Amino acid sequence: MNDSSYISQEHQETFERYLMDQMDDRERSQFLENLEQDAQLMQQFNEFKALFHSVEEAALREELESFHSELESPSKKTTKGRTFPIYKIAAVITVLVVMGLWLLYQKDPSEKLYQEYFTADPGLPTVMGNSSNYAFYEAMVDYKQGHYKTAISKWEQLWAQKKDNDTLNYFLGSAYLADGETTRAISFFDLVVENEQASFKNEAAFYQGLAHLKNGDTQAALKSLKKAQDEKSRELIKKLKD
Repeated sequence: MNDSSYISQEHQETFERYLMDQMDDRERSQFLENLEQDAQLMQQFNEFKALFHSVEEAALREELESFHSELESPSKKTTKGRTFPIYKIAAVITVLVVMGLWLLYQKDPSEKLYQEYFTADPGLPTVMGNSSNYAFYEAMVDYKQGHYKTAISKWEQLWAQKKDNDTLNYFLGSAYLADGETTRAISFFDLVVENEQASFKNEAAFYQGLAHLKNGDTQAALKSLKKAQDEKSRELIKKLKD
């Protein structure tokens, strides 16, 4: 999986050398030229630089606070031997914690791909009038307003009598996914994907793939996405395989 925001160890070390002014003129010139020619590299560098400066600021704050504490409490200084200053320990811990949290965030490309590709289905036009499906479209209004739990409650009442209705199954799955309940969403999308004649088969396969992706199951996501016949699914499949 190729995540554009993931920064390799090699790039991290290069960024750090630049920010700490450890490059010679030739390397610095080449590095700046690379940044100008590579928009993705520039984005990664800016993200790293922001984190780097925040760590520096935190470390400096720890150092100043410890320095002031030592001035206020001189009697607490150790006179036997040479000890490692406590503010340096605090600064190191700060750096490790911040970097650790940042790297943890970096290691979840599945969630990032989900956020990149997920947009709730916009729903159907809700011109209810004298429609015999008034209850369905009443819930559709709730769904389109982002009131997913309300829409689910109303649609599930209809579902008790219309379990084979692929439109109802599809939008129940869509509402559950938009509400963050991926497992329930997958179960409803299953009912649509398994029906070759379903009107929303491709859409259900795509969103089912996203639900599996959010759950961290890349293989299941690929299996679902392969059933969808659209360019967006093919694009996502390629990113998952890279």
